[in-house]
Amino acid sequence: MRIAALIASLTALLWFFSTPLLAADLTLRSGGVVVKKYSDTDLSSMPKATIDTELPWLEGMNQFTGVKLEELFTQANTPLPELITFIALNDYKVSIRQEDIKQYQPIIANRKNGKRMSIRDKGPYWVIFPLSQYPEIDNTNYHSMMIWQLKEVRY
Repeated sequence: MRIAALIASLTALLWFFSTPLLAADLTLRSGGVVVKKYSDTDLSSMPKATIDTELPWLEGMNQFTGVKLEELFTQANTPLPELITFIALNDYKVSIRQEDIKQYQPIIANRKNGKRMSIRDKGPYWVIFPLSQYPEIDNTNYHSMMIWQLKEVRY
C-alpha cells in the first residue's frame, strides 16, 4: 500500500513539474487547422509591446511585455479576424472583437515585470488590456477578456 501511495505521489510531482513544459506553446488555429505554433522564444523575437497597468487581481502597477494581438496575426500572414476566441489551459473561452483589439491594442504577455510567467503566475501567456490607460474599460466585461494561462487562439 505504501509503495502505491509513493508512486502516486511521485507521478503527481512529475506531472506538476512537467506541466509548464507541456504548456509552452501558443497555438493559432483556423477552422480546426493549426496555422502556427508559437513558443516563448518565438513571441520574444517579435516586435515587443509593453503595457504598464493596474489589474484587479494584482497589487499596484505591473509591467507586462509581449506581442500585440495584431502583430501575432501579421507574423502568421493572416488578416485580423472580426472575432477571435481565446482558450485557456482549463478550457475557459472568451471571444474578443476586432474593434476592441484595434481600439485598445491588447497584448499577449509572456513577461510580467521582466520575468517569464509560470502557470502559477497566470502564465505562460496572458491577454492584457491597458486598463490604466483606458479607465472606461476597467469593468467586468473587459476583465473577462483578459484570459490567463492562454493555450490557443482560434478564428
